[in-house]
Amino acid sequence: MEALALLGARIRDLRLGRNQTQEHITRLAGVSRPTYRKIEVGDGSVEIGIVARVVGILGFSKNLGEVVPPPEPPVDLKALMAPARQRARGKRAPAKAKGQS
Repeated sequence: MEALALLGARIRDLRLGRNQTQEHITRLAGVSRPTYRKIEVGDGSVEIGIVARVVGILGFSKNLGEVVPPPEPPVDLKALMAPARQRARGKRAPAKAKGQS
């Protein structure tokens, strides 16, 4: 997946930008180096919890909730299908009293 490769590249760039080794991150995350390498190359076989742990170590755990946007409010199909309301008419003429013509 292209998105996982992009995520892995960003993780790698952040790590290198901070001058941290893979060994250092793997010790903090509690994962093996081969597993960490899979994250950096975008291998989708790594559990999301492990990826989240690495992202947290890099200081971006609060951003994980932004990966998927909140759902849109449901559409009320009945309201969409209802005929358009018409404006009320002007004032009506007063009713005639009984017996008047």
